Amino acid sequence: MASHAKAEDKKAEIVKWAFDRFYEGGFHATGIDSVMADSGISKRTLYKYFPSKEELIEAVLDYYAAWVMHELFDPVMAASDDPRRQIIAFFDIRKAMIDESPTRGCLGMKASQEFAGKHQGIAKLGRSAASQVERRLVEMCEQAGFAEPQSLGKQLNVLFQGALLLSHVNSDSSPFVSAKTTVLNLLDSAAVSESERKGRQQNAKAFRPNAK
Repeated sequence: MASHAKAEDKKAEIVKWAFDRFYEGGFHATGIDSVMADSGISKRTLYKYFPSKEELIEAVLDYYAAWVMHELFDPVMAASDDPRRQIIAFFDIRKAMIDESPTRGCLGMKASQEFAGKHQGIAKLGRSAASQVERRLVEMCEQAGFAEPQSLGKQLNVLFQGALLLSHVNSDSSPFVSAKTTVLNLLDSAAVSESERKGRQQNAKAFRPNAK
């Protein structure tokens, strides 16, 4: 039992270390020697848990998928109880992350691009990790009561991915400022569901008790 826990801890240590190296240098451009440099982890130990670089990359992408949900959406949920404000906060929070690390784009997209036509499993994992953002945006649109949450969530994700790509290319977070302006306009013009509309009307009446 203790040995299993120790093995899992060592695997997690390797994955976390490799995550940062691959994020900064890319997958193909970063060899195993570079990945493990200064880690204190021997190649023998690495290959004990991950017999190939591809298996290590797959583990890194699984880690990244969980990391995205934690690093991006935990602060978003803490920012407000209002789903509409959470959507706006999402763009602010990602901009702040770009300001801290301007070279870090979407690792899932990197993987899907680098391994397209070369390794189906890794490319699929990359797409899955990248699509988590869209799924979460759609969920927030549903919670906010928009009439067409799927369509709106996809539009928001296009704005997000575009801003992320431009920020990564230019090492500058300003595209998120433009994206946020468009997001605000998009949310203001988006239709709400009938139940949400009635709920807002009832809330408005509650604040006007003397209204006839």
